[in-house]
Amino acid sequence: MALLDELRQGRTLVLSHVNADIDAMGCSIALAAMFPGVEVGAVESVSRGAQNLLQHFGGRYTPSSRTPGGRERGTLRPRPVRRHGDAGPGRALRADARDLHRHRPPRARRGAARRQPRYVCDPDSPSCAQLVHRLAREAGAQVNGDAAFALVAGIVADTERFRIAPNSAVEDALAILRAAGIELSEVIRRDGAAGLRQGPRSWRCSRPRSAWPTWRRASSFLAHTRVGAFEASAARHMVSMGADVALVVHEEGGTVSITARASRRALDAGFHLGDYMQRLAQVVGGSGGGHAGAAGFKAPGKVEDVEPRAVALAREMLRRLGQDQAQ
Repeated sequence: MALLDELRQGRTLVLSHVNADIDAMGCSIALAAMFPGVEVGAVESVSRGAQNLLQHFGGRYTPSSRTPGGRERGTLRPRPVRRHGDAGPGRALRADARDLHRHRPPRARRGAARRQPRYVCDPDSPSCAQLVHRLAREAGAQVNGDAAFALVAGIVADTERFRIAPNSAVEDALAILRAAGIELSEVIRRDGAAGLRQGPRSWRCSRPRSAWPTWRRASSFLAHTRVGAFEASAARHMVSMGADVALVVHEEGGTVSITARASRRALDAGFHLGDYMQRLAQVVGGSGGGHAGAAGFKAPGKVEDVEPRAVALAREMLRRLGQDQAQ
């Protein structure tokens, strides 16, 4: 409450994690729409989905590349977290200007929460957008049309259009939509929430190009490939074609990125991509994390060095999962 009251005064820079996704950017846009003193910021890069969402608003919320300092009292950072000892997803909001790391070890996060009272974490929330909506409602902020669209876009994106959504996500989305007089179909059919529905030729070519090497066991099917663009689309395509876990690798400027998606069958079996990406970061360096069914990773290096280790780790986790189920 005190944090949101402060947003009504002065200037505040809102930063999300590197390569901000639709949920993170949706939270930033919603806060800027509700509080005139809020400025949307970007750290290094913005994902294609988030760029599409920004385009929907016609430049009203173009991110600043500035870092905290000067007139800003601090920052608000929406980010995904993980629960200690649990594979479930979580969402947190921090309000400070010190830590730019996307994921922290569980003990360090608890320490951060003790040091920083304006740290809100709900381990059961599938999206940061739901936390922003609840806090704004408690503070009596007006969730206008722009804020509502951005928040629902975040919920839609992080729940894979409600395919992996708990009831709370559906209920929160409906409450936001009804209050703003927006139809869910309007959010889903817009590129900002759904990604590139009708992409350019390069996007259409990226899907058949994801003719991938595979690794298969009786209980699991791992697919991996390299593409130059539209990695998330290629990963979703591989899953739609039958892969349980899909890894799409891309190298640019000395940085290797991996975009991953998992099938419903893999999720039901207990595979968690966010956990996988964090383990991969421990093995090869870099940073990674995300949801059970969708996650990302980045590290400096060469794709020839990173990809084999990423595939080997995914195989090992799938093997162990199969052994646990057999027992």
